Amino acid sequence: MNQDHQPEIWINPPSQLIHSIVKVDASYSPWLGDLDFQNTYQKIKGHTLVDIYRCYELWSLAKQTASVEGAILEVGVWRGGTGAILAQSVKEIPSKTVYLADTFSGVVKAGENDPKYQGGEHADTSLSVVRELLHSLDINNASILQGIFPEDTAENIPGKISLLHSDVDVYQSSKDIVEWCLPRLSTGGLIVFDDYGFSGCEGVTTYCEELRQNPDFHFIHNLNGHAIFIKMK
Repeated sequence: MNQDHQPEIWINPPSQLIHSIVKVDASYSPWLGDLDFQNTYQKIKGHTLVDIYRCYELWSLAKQTASVEGAILEVGVWRGGTGAILAQSVKEIPSKTVYLADTFSGVVKAGENDPKYQGGEHADTSLSVVRELLHSLDINNASILQGIFPEDTAENIPGKISLLHSDVDVYQSSKDIVEWCLPRLSTGGLIVFDDYGFSGCEGVTTYCEELRQNPDFHFIHNLNGHAIFIKMK
């Protein structure tokens, strides 16, 4: 007699968010046939902790926002892998600047919502590492901003935002970045959160659950670990 498999379930404090191991059976893999993406990904995969599925989603979403007014912003660059993906995907659009913001000294603003972060994690990078990666790919549409965002560097971004990629791991930093971005995000623009749903990144998931109450957005929970918000008005 066959029995349904019961997944292991656990709850992480302090958020009390429910977790289980998520498995999906879909097999369509368009990233394998996208030669432009593959060419870029093979060069940057050592510069990111983001898997190929989320990298391809960033590549695709950036292209889809090509006609949306504003720049692309990534906060939480680490060694530049996903930043290079975003910049390369819109390289042929003269009006689309990509801003890459990071402290290059590790995670900041860890707090009570982030039980596995103390601050300073992912400091194994530098401004020169990212510059060298962009140079190796002949990327000239990206501007690197060093410092805490938005406090130190947001003033360098004029105008609107078409896509925000937030990959900062913790609650307060995510909140501060989005609150700066909200009045600047164009209609049809996107906010993409990395780390959504991952055990250990409770702060990011908690903040996304709060943001999804905003009626101006449609929300997509992608099981690959992205939360995607689409500004509707």
